[in-house]
Amino acid sequence: MSLPQAVLRLSTDVLADMNDDERLAFAYAHGPALSGFGDDAELVCVWETETVPEEASDEAVHLTVARFEELLDSLMLGEGWYEPSAEALHVIARFADGTLLADDSEWGSRARAEVTEFPQALADASRTAVEREAEEIAKRLSDAQDPWDVAETLTGGLHRAYVALFAAAGHFFPGREHRREYVERYLLGDEVPEAEAAVWAAAEAPAAERGDALAEAWRALAKTVLDNC
Repeated sequence: MSLPQAVLRLSTDVLADMNDDERLAFAYAHGPALSGFGDDAELVCVWETETVPEEASDEAVHLTVARFEELLDSLMLGEGWYEPSAEALHVIARFADGTLLADDSEWGSRARAEVTEFPQALADASRTAVEREAEEIAKRLSDAQDPWDVAETLTGGLHRAYVALFAAAGHFFPGREHRREYVERYLLGDEVPEAEAAVWAAAEAPAAERGDALAEAWRALAKTVLDNC
């Protein structure tokens, strides 16, 4: 299968200038162009150096092998996923869903083989978090008066819910963008996106009416996730 145009450009116009550098361990591309959800792609280069070379192209994201290994090991141990900003989940999910463009060291192939064995520790930890936090989040949503508090609570709670849903099926949650499309791709059903929509609908109600309805909508979402885990 031919690569999307955005990936070909990164490979020929950006990676080509670095590919002969023996310090480059491997490089991969990820993004909507590869997933079929858009036209954009991002290049990630991983270096066998203590620090990223200063001359590395600013058209790519750069990591050292040591940092990549640290992030991968963290996630395989069931860590590095809890917050929406978690770097380990962000990097490894995109690596797992991306395509290798350079791998003379074969380190990238070994890492790809490792992520095909989905970490049960991550599935267990994320499911436990959703179960443990269900009532706590419901109470916080019921009591919240400031819309910012509501949004902050929902952002974290929904992130963990989706991590658990994807992990139960053996997939790394790729992030909030295109989550519905990824749910459809991995045949995870419509129940959780529909429950999420109900949560946001409840959150938009006037403050005087929001509390109980939002708490119940959250409980329904958490139950739906756990039923699918």
